[in-house]
Amino acid sequence: MENLRKVISLHQASQISGYHPDYLSALIRKKEILGEKKGGNWFTTEEEIKTYIFKQKIRNKNWLLKSLLLFFKRLNRGLVYAFVCVIIFSIGLYFYNKNEIKTKAENAKLSNIAKPEVKEEFKELKF
Repeated sequence: MENLRKVISLHQASQISGYHPDYLSALIRKKEILGEKKGGNWFTTEEEIKTYIFKQKIRNKNWLLKSLLLFFKRLNRGLVYAFVCVIIFSIGLYFYNKNEIKTKAENAKLSNIAKPEVKEEFKELKF
């Protein structure tokens, strides 16, 4: 151990980090954290624990960033599909309205032709 003043047991390290002492000992065995076993107990430094916590935060931020980018890629694909559907719907609506306006105009012309003219003198007659 480099600095003997800051050597702590895994119990103290677990209180600092919030990790279980068994997990911390596994990290030491995997050499993710520097530590030593003396008399059946594992010891490490407070700096090692804080460094490991910092690395975990950076990894989590990178993972969060990657997942957000993947989400936006999927969202963009979905937005493209939605945009295409809206365009197709708009085109269909345009042609439907165009036909509807055309038929209304034809009906208006026919209704004007079909109406007989009523003279003023016959309008006032009541039977």
